[in-house]
Amino acid sequence: MEKNFYGVYAALLTPFNERGNVCERRLKKLVKFLISKGVDGLYICGGSGEGPSMDVDERKYVVEAVKEEADNKVRLIVHIGGALNTKNAIELARHSEKMKMDAISSIPPIYYRIGFKEVYNYYKAVAESTSLPFFIYYIPATTGIILSNDQIIKFLEIENIIGLKYTYPDMYLLQDLLIKAEGKWIAFTGPDELFLPALTMGIVGCIGSTQNVLPEIFVEIYKSFKEGDIKKAMELQKKITVAVSLLKKYYDGITSWKVALKFRGIDAGYGRAPLREKLSEEEEKALYKEWKKAFPEYTL
Repeated sequence: MEKNFYGVYAALLTPFNERGNVCERRLKKLVKFLISKGVDGLYICGGSGEGPSMDVDERKYVVEAVKEEADNKVRLIVHIGGALNTKNAIELARHSEKMKMDAISSIPPIYYRIGFKEVYNYYKAVAESTSLPFFIYYIPATTGIILSNDQIIKFLEIENIIGLKYTYPDMYLLQDLLIKAEGKWIAFTGPDELFLPALTMGIVGCIGSTQNVLPEIFVEIYKSFKEGDIKKAMELQKKITVAVSLLKKYYDGITSWKVALKFRGIDAGYGRAPLREKLSEEEEKALYKEWKKAFPEYTL
């Protein structure tokens, strides 16, 4: 599994136009940009990609556009969760297999107050609907679903589940989970600002939003860690902390990340309601000023 899935994955942003529709032209340009910067893969229609804000047909459209532009140059994982019900998730999973994607992933069902049994049944139903490798997506801050490691490890019983995207700050629990999995699972880290610490705890790579904006830094952190240059990796990780703090300062949502891409010459379009479609002119100017000071080499 680790030979197939590793390294830096951008949780691909989805550009929308001013009318709130997916913009294929902008999307393909972003995919091309990320591939040119050396990312190992793309994670499509996740939270960063505003997948839960799209209907099933829109999500299929995004997958098809990304597949066409990526042209088998990088690994592609499709997030099929947050699609309102199990039926929709299964439809998206089967579409991903039809499109010959590399894997699927999913948050547990949200909105309704459910327990472990319902989460288990959901993952089992989705996994059994396809032959694609499946990564569960553990992100309690968004879903409100907190599971113990003893509960999570029970997903090992489900065929096709090969690991997880772990978006949670507790590195002890992450390593404990991997130890309990006894080499049967791999894990990607979700928090961008914890990439290097998570590498030391046994993850195989990262999936996140800031990888859209500063892919080169994440690629270099991974390379430096693998080569044993921890000092260099630590200095690079500090840059990511600065970037995340700066982007959250202006709007703790995807819109700030889209604006930062504009500073690099990539038009990532607008956010989709209920997220803010754009920053105010004053906010964008202020962010640009701070961004250019912190990252002159990544600013036009």
